[in-house]
Amino acid sequence: MAKANKARYEREMKIYIPPKGETKKKFKCNAPKRPPAGCFVFCSECRPQIKEHLDLSIGDIAKKLGDMWNSTAADDKQPYEKKAARLKENMKRILLHIELKESLMQRKKGVIKAEKSKRKKEGEEDEEDQEEEEDEGEEDDDE
Repeated sequence: MAKANKARYEREMKIYIPPKGETKKKFKCNAPKRPPAGCFVFCSECRPQIKEHLDLSIGDIAKKLGDMWNSTAADDKQPYEKKAARLKENMKRILLHIELKESLMQRKKGVIKAEKSKRKKEGEEDEEDQEEEEDEGEEDDDE
């Protein structure tokens, strides 16, 4: 049964032609990753200390850090939350800068496309005028 399916598959793939529109490359977003939350800032600062003293796996380290974060008092969490807020504000500025840059690029592309289409239209009009003049010139020669 499997050999029959394989033979049929190979036979069909020889004559298969992929559709044209579906092979396009997907758009890749170049935006940076979002900023970490306060607990992740805490974990990134405390992870090296835990790794040095304890010989644990990655999952166990994550559990230990989660327990430490949950047992930390609200006053002790404040510096990490403030740092996360600063990172978030910085990210907003970066995203605004990227958005502005992309909009300027789109405007430039739009202007360039508009100029090209305008030139193309003018070129077509010039060609039509030349053809009309040539046709008139041929009619005068016939008379």
